[in-house]
Amino acid sequence: MMHARELFLDNLKPGKKSSDIEQVVDEYFKDEGVDKNTLHRPGHGIGLNNHEWPTLSLENDTVLEENMVVSIEPAIYFDNQGGYRHSDTALITKDGYQLMIDAPTSLSELILK
Repeated sequence: MMHARELFLDNLKPGKKSSDIEQVVDEYFKDEGVDKNTLHRPGHGIGLNNHEWPTLSLENDTVLEENMVVSIEPAIYFDNQGGYRHSDTALITKDGYQLMIDAPTSLSELILK
């Protein structure tokens, strides 16, 4: 899931289509054999409301622009176990993105003891 997040972020920049983001994440999940374990798109726009346009989904070819704010939340879910998701918020900048949340990202920081 964290590698899917990295792929998402690597593709988050002005000029990319919203659908490109889900495509790269979906391809990775398929290669890993967990494509049947996804329940929702990997991200969406954020504005005055938490869930706004553009959806970062295969059905949406909106071109990403500088100053858009989006969620980054690729996730996988397993029966009788639960789901795994690291939710971030990012501002799309001229050259890429800026994370707006400073949250742990290493596996050792994410495991509850």
